[in-house]
Amino acid sequence: MLPRMQRESVRKSEPGRRSFLKIGLGGTLMLAAGGGIFGWRFWSSGYAQLLAPDETPLALSIKEFAIAKAFVRALLPAEDGFPAGESLGIPQRIDEEVWAAAPELASDLKAGLLLLEHATLWSGHRSRFTRLAPDEQRLYLGRLLAGANSTLCLIALAFKQMTHLFYYGHPAVWQRIGYDGPLVEKAVPPDSAITYQALLRGRP
Repeated sequence: MLPRMQRESVRKSEPGRRSFLKIGLGGTLMLAAGGGIFGWRFWSSGYAQLLAPDETPLALSIKEFAIAKAFVRALLPAEDGFPAGESLGIPQRIDEEVWAAAPELASDLKAGLLLLEHATLWSGHRSRFTRLAPDEQRLYLGRLLAGANSTLCLIALAFKQMTHLFYYGHPAVWQRIGYDGPLVEKAVPPDSAITYQALLRGRP
């Protein structure tokens, strides 16, 4: 594992790159994560089977990664000639972003995923998000994004923006939207992306 000081150095080398993710949930997320509103400590079984063998979370727990994957699958299915977000590795990109984020922001994002998973109870569903049928998942996310609950709306919107940024930044989507790609000879990934990929390759 990369030493903590070296990881912090990688993160600090990119000031402001992830400022768009700040959703300012503060006390609400702390209460949800620490107080066990939904008792999700006891609802953590069965998530590993939702991950493919090549999906390896470094920052997210298996449960959090499974929630992110379900979010991507519901938001970006394969349709109208567009590839599915899941097929482009967007859940792994979310894990990378959480890994590279400042500790406070990473904590908020992880807690936000747990709220998305279990706040289905507030919306009249009897199952958590990852157990809903695809149509129900899309309906649930649509209701959250409509803003009936401001906190949940902010969470859903933050992950939607993140997911869309990664999706439409993927070369597999560029031709479909008429984008010729960046006007550079060779794209140079940030240091954090290089380090993250190196850590992934080092995993069994």
